[in-house]
Amino acid sequence: MKRHFGEDPQDWLAVFPYEVALRDVELIEAVVEPKTLGEVRRSPLAVPLVKAVYNDRAAVDGGPSFDDLGDDVPFDWYDDLGHFWRPDPRLRTAELAPARLLADFGRQDRAFGMDYEPATWLPLDAQDAIEAALREMGHEIICDATMLNRYLA
Repeated sequence: MKRHFGEDPQDWLAVFPYEVALRDVELIEAVVEPKTLGEVRRSPLAVPLVKAVYNDRAAVDGGPSFDDLGDDVPFDWYDDLGHFWRPDPRLRTAELAPARLLADFGRQDRAFGMDYEPATWLPLDAQDAIEAALREMGHEIICDATMLNRYLA
């Protein structure tokens, strides 16, 4: 997968197994689409994540747990969960791209921030060489901008 980014660390490529991307996007959709806790409860993918966040918050703040809240309670993933739960294609690349690819083409992340996790990244300007290396390793390359955009929506 690839995406052009104009932000830190620089322009980079996302490279990881398509099956992982499919699962990640399925989770993202399961969490961002519900508008009430009742809709969350109908999603087997969303329930464990949302329930854990609500229950952790209840343990700290003393508020109601997930199970104590009604189905009609509004749910806004951004306000209720933030972004920490979302799979990150930059981190997926650092975790799941072939080690040889990261060794040959990877760049060290020098960005920083409070909730920023540094990771080795693959430069967009080496895309042709990276794709050639992946093909030599026997990998099929799928460029799916729609899926990658779902990661970032």
